[in-house]
Amino acid sequence: MEGDHTMRTLLPCLFLVSAAACTDLQSSDLKTAGMSATMSVTGDGTGATSVTAQFNVDNNGTDFVNLSSGDSAAATAGSQTRPMSESNALGDISYQASFTGLDAAGTEYIIALNRTSDVSAPSSTVTMPSPFNITAPTSSSTFSRATGDIVVTYDTPGSSDSMSWTVSGTCVNGASGVVSGDTGMFTIAHGNLVLPGGGASSGTCQATVTLTRSRSGTIDPHYGSGGSIIAQHVRSVEFNSTP
Repeated sequence: MEGDHTMRTLLPCLFLVSAAACTDLQSSDLKTAGMSATMSVTGDGTGATSVTAQFNVDNNGTDFVNLSSGDSAAATAGSQTRPMSESNALGDISYQASFTGLDAAGTEYIIALNRTSDVSAPSSTVTMPSPFNITAPTSSSTFSRATGDIVVTYDTPGSSDSMSWTVSGTCVNGASGVVSGDTGMFTIAHGNLVLPGGGASSGTCQATVTLTRSRSGTIDPHYGSGGSIIAQHVRSVEFNSTP
Protein backbone atom coordinates (compact mmCIF):
# COMPACT_ATOMS: atom_id res chain seq x y z
CA MET A 1 0.00 0.00 0.00
CA GLU A 2 1.44 3.36 -0.99
CA GLY A 3 -0.11 6.75 -0.27
CA ASP A 4 0.75 10.43 -0.53
CA HIS A 5 0.99 10.77 3.27
CA THR A 6 3.49 8.01 3.98
CA MET A 7 7.24 8.27 3.44
CA ARG A 8 7.64 4.59 2.70
CA THR A 9 5.63 1.60 1.56
CA LEU A 10 3.73 -0.10 4.38
CA LEU A 11 3.85 -3.86 4.60
CA PRO A 12 0.51 -5.67 4.42
CA CYS A 13 -1.12 -6.24 7.81
CA LEU A 14 -0.94 -9.70 9.29
CA PHE A 15 -3.89 -10.32 11.59
CA LEU A 16 -3.73 -12.94 14.32
CA VAL A 17 -6.84 -14.27 16.01
CA SER A 18 -5.41 -13.58 19.46
CA ALA A 19 -4.02 -10.11 18.74
CA ALA A 20 -5.93 -6.96 17.88
CA ALA A 21 -2.89 -4.92 16.83
CA CYS A 22 -1.80 -5.04 13.21
CA THR A 23 1.35 -2.91 12.96
CA ASP A 24 3.30 -0.27 14.84
CA LEU A 25 4.73 2.43 12.58
CA GLN A 26 7.39 4.95 13.61
CA SER A 27 6.13 8.51 13.33
CA SER A 28 9.29 9.47 11.44
CA ASP A 29 7.93 7.36 8.56
CA LEU A 30 4.57 9.12 8.50
CA LYS A 31 3.35 12.63 7.85
CA THR A 32 0.85 14.22 10.24
CA ALA A 33 -1.61 14.41 7.36
CA GLY A 34 -1.53 10.60 7.27
CA MET A 35 -2.56 10.23 10.93
CA SER A 36 -5.74 10.16 12.97
CA ALA A 37 -5.89 10.74 16.72
CA THR A 38 -8.19 9.48 19.46
CA MET A 39 -7.93 11.44 22.72
CA SER A 40 -9.69 11.48 26.06
CA VAL A 41 -9.59 13.28 29.40
CA THR A 42 -11.21 11.34 32.25
CA GLY A 43 -12.07 12.51 35.76
CA ASP A 44 -12.74 9.82 38.37
CA GLY A 45 -14.19 11.82 41.26
CA THR A 46 -11.00 11.98 43.33
CA GLY A 47 -9.85 15.25 41.75
CA ALA A 48 -7.49 13.39 39.43
CA THR A 49 -7.77 13.37 35.66
CA SER A 50 -6.07 11.02 33.23
CA VAL A 51 -5.24 12.13 29.69
CA THR A 52 -4.78 9.57 26.91
CA ALA A 53 -3.87 10.01 23.25
CA GLN A 54 -3.55 7.35 20.60
CA PHE A 55 -2.25 7.98 17.10
CA ASN A 56 -3.13 5.75 14.17
CA VAL A 57 -2.11 5.34 10.55
CA ASP A 58 -4.84 7.01 8.49
CA ASN A 59 -8.06 6.00 10.29
CA ASN A 60 -7.06 2.39 10.83
CA GLY A 61 -7.70 1.59 14.48
CA THR A 62 -5.28 -1.35 14.49
CA ASP A 63 -2.24 0.40 12.99
CA PHE A 64 -0.59 2.36 15.79
CA VAL A 65 1.94 5.19 15.55
CA ASN A 66 4.98 5.02 17.81
CA LEU A 67 6.45 8.49 18.33
CA SER A 68 10.06 8.61 17.13
CA SER A 69 12.85 10.66 18.67
CA GLY A 70 12.06 14.32 18.06
CA ASP A 71 8.31 13.77 18.16
CA SER A 72 6.39 13.99 21.44
CA ALA A 73 2.95 14.48 22.94
CA ALA A 74 2.06 16.89 25.74
CA ALA A 75 -1.10 17.81 27.63
CA THR A 76 -1.89 21.25 29.06
CA ALA A 77 -4.53 22.17 31.65
CA GLY A 78 -4.61 25.54 33.35
CA SER A 79 -1.01 26.67 33.77
CA GLN A 80 0.37 23.12 33.82
CA THR A 81 1.89 21.31 30.85
CA ARG A 82 2.90 17.67 31.23
CA PRO A 83 4.75 15.37 28.81
CA MET A 84 2.79 12.27 27.87
CA SER A 85 4.57 8.96 28.37
CA GLU A 86 4.22 5.90 26.18
CA SER A 87 2.15 2.90 27.19
CA ASN A 88 2.55 -0.25 25.09
CA ALA A 89 0.14 -3.10 25.76
CA LEU A 90 0.98 -5.90 23.31
CA GLY A 91 1.55 -3.38 20.53
CA ASP A 92 -1.47 -1.21 21.42
CA ILE A 93 0.40 2.08 21.83
CA SER A 94 -0.97 5.14 23.60
CA TYR A 95 0.42 8.19 25.41
CA GLN A 96 -0.69 9.24 28.88
CA ALA A 97 -0.43 12.00 31.49
CA SER A 98 -2.23 12.79 34.72
CA PHE A 99 -3.29 15.93 36.59
CA THR A 100 -4.68 16.71 40.04
CA GLY A 101 -7.22 19.35 40.95
CA LEU A 102 -8.12 20.22 37.36
CA ASP A 103 -11.43 18.40 36.92
CA ALA A 104 -13.91 21.29 37.40
CA ALA A 105 -16.54 22.06 34.79
CA GLY A 106 -15.16 24.19 31.98
CA THR A 107 -11.49 23.37 32.60
CA GLU A 108 -9.80 23.38 29.20
CA TYR A 109 -7.40 20.67 28.15
CA ILE A 110 -5.11 20.97 25.14
CA ILE A 111 -3.31 17.93 23.75
CA ALA A 112 -0.41 18.64 21.41
CA LEU A 113 1.58 16.47 19.05
CA ASN A 114 4.92 18.24 18.68
CA ARG A 115 7.07 17.19 15.72
CA THR A 116 10.50 17.95 14.29
CA SER A 117 10.16 15.65 11.27
CA ASP A 118 6.89 17.15 9.97
CA VAL A 119 4.18 19.69 10.81
CA SER A 120 2.93 19.59 14.42
CA ALA A 121 -0.67 19.28 15.57
CA PRO A 122 -0.62 21.49 18.69
CA SER A 123 -4.23 22.34 19.41
CA SER A 124 -6.69 19.52 20.05
CA THR A 125 -8.94 21.07 22.71
CA VAL A 126 -11.79 20.01 24.98
CA THR A 127 -13.40 21.31 28.20
CA MET A 128 -14.49 19.23 31.16
CA PRO A 129 -18.23 18.65 31.72
CA SER A 130 -19.73 19.08 35.20
CA PRO A 131 -18.62 16.49 37.75
CA PHE A 132 -21.25 14.47 39.62
CA ASN A 133 -21.68 11.75 42.21
CA ILE A 134 -23.94 8.70 42.14
CA THR A 135 -26.28 8.86 45.14
CA ALA A 136 -28.13 5.58 44.52
CA PRO A 137 -27.81 2.64 44.43
CA THR A 138 -25.27 1.99 47.18
CA SER A 139 -22.99 -0.94 47.91
CA SER A 140 -25.63 -2.37 50.26
CA SER A 141 -28.40 -2.32 47.64
CA THR A 142 -29.75 -5.60 46.25
CA PHE A 143 -31.74 -5.99 43.03
CA SER A 144 -33.30 -9.04 41.44
CA ARG A 145 -32.57 -9.34 37.76
CA ALA A 146 -36.01 -10.84 37.18
CA THR A 147 -38.16 -8.43 39.19
CA GLY A 148 -36.15 -5.46 40.47
CA ASP A 149 -35.96 -2.15 38.62
CA ILE A 150 -32.72 -0.30 39.44
CA VAL A 151 -33.32 3.40 40.09
CA VAL A 152 -30.06 5.32 39.63
CA THR A 153 -29.83 8.85 41.04
CA TYR A 154 -27.00 11.37 40.83
CA ASP A 155 -26.35 15.01 41.72
CA THR A 156 -25.66 18.07 39.51
CA PRO A 157 -28.20 17.26 36.78
CA GLY A 158 -29.35 19.56 34.00
CA SER A 159 -26.37 19.59 31.66
CA SER A 160 -26.59 19.35 27.89
CA ASP A 161 -23.73 16.84 27.77
CA SER A 162 -24.16 13.20 26.82
CA MET A 163 -24.67 10.64 29.58
CA SER A 164 -24.52 6.86 29.31
CA TRP A 165 -24.51 3.85 31.64
CA THR A 166 -23.15 0.32 31.72
CA VAL A 167 -23.61 -2.59 34.12
CA SER A 168 -21.02 -5.35 34.46
CA GLY A 169 -20.42 -8.34 36.73
CA THR A 170 -19.70 -12.05 36.67
CA CYS A 171 -23.43 -12.84 36.85
CA VAL A 172 -24.47 -10.10 34.45
CA ASN A 173 -24.28 -10.09 30.69
CA GLY A 174 -22.94 -6.61 29.81
CA ALA A 175 -25.78 -4.10 29.56
CA SER A 176 -25.64 -0.46 28.52
CA GLY A 177 -27.82 2.49 27.62
CA VAL A 178 -28.16 6.24 27.17
CA VAL A 179 -29.50 8.57 29.86
CA SER A 180 -32.18 10.83 28.41
CA GLY A 181 -32.76 14.36 29.65
CA ASP A 182 -30.11 14.48 32.41
CA THR A 183 -32.75 14.85 35.14
CA GLY A 184 -30.67 13.31 37.92
CA MET A 185 -32.52 10.00 37.82
CA PHE A 186 -33.10 7.11 35.44
CA THR A 187 -34.26 3.51 35.69
CA ILE A 188 -32.67 0.30 34.49
CA ALA A 189 -35.73 -1.87 34.06
CA HIS A 190 -35.77 -5.43 35.39
CA GLY A 191 -35.07 -7.91 32.64
CA ASN A 192 -32.30 -5.78 31.13
CA LEU A 193 -29.77 -7.68 33.21
CA VAL A 194 -29.37 -11.39 32.49
CA LEU A 195 -26.75 -14.03 33.12
CA PRO A 196 -24.01 -14.40 30.52
CA GLY A 197 -25.45 -16.71 27.90
CA GLY A 198 -28.96 -15.31 28.29
CA GLY A 199 -30.22 -17.05 31.42
CA ALA A 200 -31.64 -15.23 34.41
CA SER A 201 -32.66 -17.96 36.86
CA SER A 202 -29.50 -18.41 38.92
CA GLY A 203 -26.30 -16.68 39.94
CA THR A 204 -25.55 -13.97 42.51
CA CYS A 205 -22.69 -11.49 42.37
CA GLN A 206 -21.60 -7.95 43.01
CA ALA A 207 -22.34 -5.98 39.87
CA THR A 208 -21.10 -2.50 38.98
CA VAL A 209 -23.08 0.32 37.43
CA THR A 210 -20.93 2.94 35.73
CA LEU A 211 -22.24 6.35 34.71
CA THR A 212 -20.38 8.60 32.26
CA ARG A 213 -20.97 12.26 31.38
CA SER A 214 -19.00 13.23 28.28
CA ARG A 215 -18.33 16.26 26.09
CA SER A 216 -16.74 16.36 22.66
CA GLY A 217 -14.00 18.81 21.73
CA THR A 218 -12.17 19.86 18.58
CA ILE A 219 -9.40 17.74 17.07
CA ASP A 220 -6.47 19.61 15.53
CA PRO A 221 -7.05 19.96 11.75
CA HIS A 222 -3.48 18.92 10.93
CA TYR A 223 -4.51 15.29 11.42
CA GLY A 224 -5.42 14.54 7.84
CA SER A 225 -7.51 11.51 8.80
CA GLY A 226 -9.35 13.30 11.60
CA GLY A 227 -10.12 11.76 14.95
CA SER A 228 -11.85 12.69 18.18
CA ILE A 229 -11.24 14.21 21.59
CA ILE A 230 -13.63 13.91 24.53
CA ALA A 231 -13.64 14.93 28.19
CA GLN A 232 -15.63 12.82 30.61
CA HIS A 233 -16.47 12.23 34.23
CA VAL A 234 -16.88 8.56 35.12
CA ARG A 235 -18.41 7.25 38.34
CA SER A 236 -19.10 3.68 39.46
CA VAL A 237 -20.88 1.96 42.34
CA GLU A 238 -21.32 -1.71 43.18
CA PHE A 239 -24.57 -3.41 44.16
CA ASN A 240 -25.77 -6.96 44.76
CA SER A 241 -27.36 -8.70 41.79
CA THR A 242 -29.56 -11.72 42.49
CA PRO A 243 -31.80 -13.96 40.38
